Amino acid sequence: MKRTIMLAAGGLVLAVRVAGAQGSCEDVKRYFSKPPKIGEWAELQLDMKKDEGKKPMLSQVAFVDREVRDGEQFYRLQMTMTQKNGQKQILQMLTPWGPEALDKEYDTEVVMKMGDQPAMIMPFKGGKDQPGIADIRKKCGEVNFVGEETVQVPAGSYKTRHYSGPEGDSWMSMDVPGWRMVKMVTKKGDTMVLTATGEGAKNAITEKPRDMRAMMGGRGFPGMKAPKDQAEKEETEQ
Repeated sequence: MKRTIMLAAGGLVLAVRVAGAQGSCEDVKRYFSKPPKIGEWAELQLDMKKDEGKKPMLSQVAFVDREVRDGEQFYRLQMTMTQKNGQKQILQMLTPWGPEALDKEYDTEVVMKMGDQPAMIMPFKGGKDQPGIADIRKKCGEVNFVGEETVQVPAGSYKTRHYSGPEGDSWMSMDVPGWRMVKMVTKKGDTMVLTATGEGAKNAITEKPRDMRAMMGGRGFPGMKAPKDQAEKEETEQ
């Protein structure tokens, strides 16, 4: 199941790891400071060195909804990966956003849909120790800010901040929704470029997801668990 989640995020998992890891410690929170606009989206093309000559993968990140829980604003972040065969994999995370979000721990859920398979909802525990966020904390001090550069990508021309570190180079811009990624080149030869941005993104999962929390006993899997009140409710029902 954990491997399936990673596949659903596809190239976007790599994007958040490298974008976060290669933002200097001083800049990381700045990239999270701009509140998302519902409907905005960014599309990225991922070319893996090992798949050279093959059709690249396309990944889109979008903000499709928001809601208040316990007085706090959460956003529904939707990540859609289009595989080489055209099949789409969708992963949605309900997450806080903002500089302070990197220091919070929270219990929400993820919704996942793989191709034509039924959508599933599972518990998720986010916070400072989750994959990606933990990488930011560990690696931001290992990279250097190279300078401001104007970069041309399929989506257009962007004024960026260029970072370089052990895993490669990345070019970031506050004008790009989501991870702020404009371009990335890893030491392994993998590349990611911004191909398009826009507005009007909608929730791509229109069916009612199967609730997997009860089946998982409120435990989820590594890095995921049901909110305390939900787990207690399920135990009582059993």
